Amino acid sequence: MARPGGPATPRARRGVSLVELLLSMIMLVVAVGGLVGTSASVTQQIGSGMAQTLAASMAQARLDSLSSLACHELDTRAASGTVAHEGIEESWSVADGRNIKTIAVHVTIAPRGAMHAVPLRYQTIVPCRD
Repeated sequence: MARPGGPATPRARRGVSLVELLLSMIMLVVAVGGLVGTSASVTQQIGSGMAQTLAASMAQARLDSLSSLACHELDTRAASGTVAHEGIEESWSVADGRNIKTIAVHVTIAPRGAMHAVPLRYQTIVPCRD
């Protein structure tokens, strides 16, 4: 037992100080801010990936449809063209070679909020048998 007028016995700490509370709040705000910034970047990358997938699908569909035509139809009916759909511009051209046709599809993606368009090029060679 402590004597009256003697040294006080140390008491157990209860709760947190104001400084500790402020430091933990600052650390929490910094961590949440980092997560918000990262999630915005991931969302933008997912949107860009979806646009590139759509562009590749459009180019593949164009290559398939042109590859199914006979060589003489490629010369007259589908030598070149341009189509725009959902922020994606697609243009194609057919080059004549010796017993082959070279089909090139150029796709330009203009993502929302992007500073510049993303150009993609797809190409296939079709042998002429007719």
